[in-house]
Amino acid sequence: MAIKGALGTAVLKTKKIGHREVVMLQELPVSDRSVKKMQIEVLSIAEGFFQSSIFFALLRLKIFERIDGGSKSLMELATELDVRPDTLARLLNAGVVLKVLESKDGFNYSIASTCRTVLSPSAGENYLGDWIRSLDYFCTPLSKLDQAILTSGPTIEPSTHLGGDKESTRSFTLSMHDYATLRGKELADFLSTDGCTSLLDLGCGPGTYAFHLGMRNPALDLYLADHPVVLETAKEIQARFSLKNKIHYVPLDALKDDIPGSYDIILVSNMLHGLGESASRSLIKRLYASVNRGGSLVIQAQYLRDDRLGGRWPVFLDLIQLCVTENGRNHAPQETREWLEEAGFTKIEYFPMTLLNTNSFLRGYRE
Repeated sequence: MAIKGALGTAVLKTKKIGHREVVMLQELPVSDRSVKKMQIEVLSIAEGFFQSSIFFALLRLKIFERIDGGSKSLMELATELDVRPDTLARLLNAGVVLKVLESKDGFNYSIASTCRTVLSPSAGENYLGDWIRSLDYFCTPLSKLDQAILTSGPTIEPSTHLGGDKESTRSFTLSMHDYATLRGKELADFLSTDGCTSLLDLGCGPGTYAFHLGMRNPALDLYLADHPVVLETAKEIQARFSLKNKIHYVPLDALKDDIPGSYDIILVSNMLHGLGESASRSLIKRLYASVNRGGSLVIQAQYLRDDRLGGRWPVFLDLIQLCVTENGRNHAPQETREWLEEAGFTKIEYFPMTLLNTNSFLRGYRE
């Protein structure tokens, strides 16, 4: 048995002294300690699916919704789900081990106090359930990541989460709202709209970023453009904001349809990674004519480092695009800057935000 003490790692050994067996501590060599440490680190990576599998099962069975801000007994939950109590208890107890659920007796369960603000459906804008469902959704295509590498192509039908299936599209759009809510307010802190009267949020998703910008500048007319099914969900999200802005919904396919009108600001947020380089460069060139003179194009993204070796989430996002899109890949600030310059934009600035925000943005102007 290995134990860790103030002086390092040691193992328990027994040694016979006379007629007695005495337990003794034997220090492991430094090389052995480093190997053990590496074994633990490697295994923690490989075993990660245990935790996510438990978490996703709780979410699919709507355990957090069923409990919400209170508590429920094992029998109540089993009756609602029409399952055997002893079987359900095995999952709920695993949730307790993961510290997302709490139980004092193994018969009554509540959402862990430390998690209620993000896992309880009544938590409001802090709720993360839809975003976690999106992560669950990506598990299936990512489980075949090796095949995506071998074929250089997606492992699922790309349209399923981008309009092909109404319910999955809605769920994905809600997940983007969860994600944007964590960071949407911050974009309004860093992106000045002073003097601007019109903003087009192209590929708006839930519209969360545009709504936060509108809250900051009531004189800004908001134009939200995306797939019609996505816009239905954006209208639901709009009701959560006290907006004085004029809001226009524009159903279109940004790659195929003409961009109507011209705007002081065009926001393209977390969209180009799903298109790939060729389509992104073409879109940016087309958007130049849709920006008013003196106006700007803002490209917000979860940018890779310029050497493409980080950060952690941008690298994961890059692999997601490989598995769920035909040509998508994540991009870096320098290459995106080159796309903007190629289209004719000038005075290009890069704006990182706080360390907790994986988003940053480039802003280029049309003279």
